[in-house]
Amino acid sequence: MKKKRINYFKFFSLFFVLAVLVLIAGCSGTPPAVPIINAFSASPSIIITGESSTLSWSVTDATSVTIDHGVGTVVLLGSTVVTPATTTTYILTATNVAGSVTAQAMVMVSSPLTVTYDGNGATAGTVPVNPTNSYQSGATVTVLGNTGNLIRICSGGTSYRFAGWNTQADGNGADQAGGSTFTMGTSPVTLYAQWTPYALGDIGPAGGYIFYDKGVYSKAEFTTVKAGNDTVPINPVYDTWRYLEAAPSDQSTGTEWGCYETLIPGADGTAVGTGEQNTIDIEAGCTTAGTAADICANLSLGGYSDWFLPSKDELNLMYENLKVFGVGGFADNYYWSSSEYNATHAWYQIFGNGYQSNFYKESTYRVRAVRAF
Repeated sequence: MKKKRINYFKFFSLFFVLAVLVLIAGCSGTPPAVPIINAFSASPSIIITGESSTLSWSVTDATSVTIDHGVGTVVLLGSTVVTPATTTTYILTATNVAGSVTAQAMVMVSSPLTVTYDGNGATAGTVPVNPTNSYQSGATVTVLGNTGNLIRICSGGTSYRFAGWNTQADGNGADQAGGSTFTMGTSPVTLYAQWTPYALGDIGPAGGYIFYDKGVYSKAEFTTVKAGNDTVPINPVYDTWRYLEAAPSDQSTGTEWGCYETLIPGADGTAVGTGEQNTIDIEAGCTTAGTAADICANLSLGGYSDWFLPSKDELNLMYENLKVFGVGGFADNYYWSSSEYNATHAWYQIFGNGYQSNFYKESTYRVRAVRAF
């Protein structure tokens, strides 16, 4: 009898445990689980003030899904556009009978990041204007070239060629060449023009080749000139200049000096600095169109129209400082100077060997224009 009572007790205990388990598990036999947040993100995660970002999410097994900062109740799978004014962390909350879970997505809001260009001492031209008004941090920026033809002429007694950009005016920052790229940081960027003094052989302001530097800016080196048929010398009125620049190619492969047997008053200058006045006097004393001097006087090239036919000594400097070094594309041929020898002859130079002499004005030789700046 005692043994049977013990068996009844064991049976009752086992029944009680099973009942409790069934009660806990419920009808399904599986305990309820909290919701699952499969994804919650912001794209883009970094915006500029006034821009928007898209929040996207995916949730499973939730009876309620909400997003704070004014978004409110949302469906299990979806997206919405937000435009926060400041950096904001959005919190998604998914809830069911088993509890709640959360996830976060941050949208970082930055001030507009700009790239501006500074002429840094330029005397003419315009700085480039960036086509993009603002950038995001991390964006790739393509550096513009010298699109506005900035120049720096006679600045403190020296002229300079454009040599690229730098993040500091003194050149001690990061160099940025036109066409290169850099990654935008978290602050606006200013790029400053960099300048290098002109040297012989450099490309000049008009796109030609520098072939002479007299070292200082001054008036014409000769002291007096004659105007037309006036026998009284007058002082020159030219602007100051320091450099001579040759056009990048020939203006004629064969034309006359012009006005054979006509003496041109004032066109006999041979020194460096006399070519411009020679050309002016030839134009005044010889009305024949298409002569060597006339072609140069009427030339508009590289944005400039102050070209002239070089004097005898200027022509020689073109040979010595350009042709000898293979610069300028000169032919091994005869070139006219603006220096008249007499009524029938003018000075020329052979660029094949540098030989200078004078010959009949009606001969047809090559022409290369120059300008002073």
